[in-house]
Amino acid sequence: MIKRFSFVILILTSFASFGQKSFSFESKINSEKTYNQTMIMTSVDTMKYFNEGTLLEDKTTERRSSTEVSRTLTTKKVNEKDEIPATIELGKIISIVNGNKTENVLSGTLVKGIYKFRNKFKVDEVISDKINDKIKESIKYALENVKPDIDFPKEPLKIGDSFEHKMPMTFQVNDGASLVVFENIKIYTLRSVIMDIAIFDLKEKFQISTEIEQVNFDGEGKGSGIVEFNIEENQIIKDNSSFILEFNMKVNNSVTMYSKLNTNSEKIMIIN
Repeated sequence: MIKRFSFVILILTSFASFGQKSFSFESKINSEKTYNQTMIMTSVDTMKYFNEGTLLEDKTTERRSSTEVSRTLTTKKVNEKDEIPATIELGKIISIVNGNKTENVLSGTLVKGIYKFRNKFKVDEVISDKINDKIKESIKYALENVKPDIDFPKEPLKIGDSFEHKMPMTFQVNDGASLVVFENIKIYTLRSVIMDIAIFDLKEKFQISTEIEQVNFDGEGKGSGIVEFNIEENQIIKDNSSFILEFNMKVNNSVTMYSKLNTNSEKIMIIN
């Protein structure tokens, strides 16, 4: 009886010790690496108009689209300033809308720069003969202000722990005369860690609003997904998610519409 009791206590202690194991996470770029990322996104946008007594009354339209993007980030050795020289090359960016296929002018764009603090990218040069200086400046601004997909807490995480990552963004349109305010709240829950690969369950909430002349626009949504993170490489290697966004829009106090956007996306990162 005593031996059996001792055996049960040993098992329970082992489970308790396993359950208390914690893991530390950090998103960063490492030197002398090649990061090959592909993303495929598919969407169905259904729009319904509410304009009594007009040709638009109860009219419904549907728009189906898909986008495929590839990108290669190559990093070199750390220099004497503890910086990492790097290049970012955009592959083909292909969009298909209602069966019509087009290639984005950003395809083939090459960006040269330096990573500071392993996450902050400073652009030295944007190379492409298909885009103008204004677009090049937009690319420079976007890359220098990009944030990690996951902002991990400083404290280690245990299996079952959750944390929140807020991503507020404000876009200026009409040469700065109008604003689009977007907020994405992500809640990650650590499901498991096997062979340095952490799997997180993802829940998302979206909120969007505008301050554009003669246009009232607001929307909200939610989504879910699964994210795989390579602890040794400090990077997300797989991100599958789906979400639904619902919008209400009124233009010139005359055209009123409702839109529902269903989107599925898949990101895969191969690191060499």
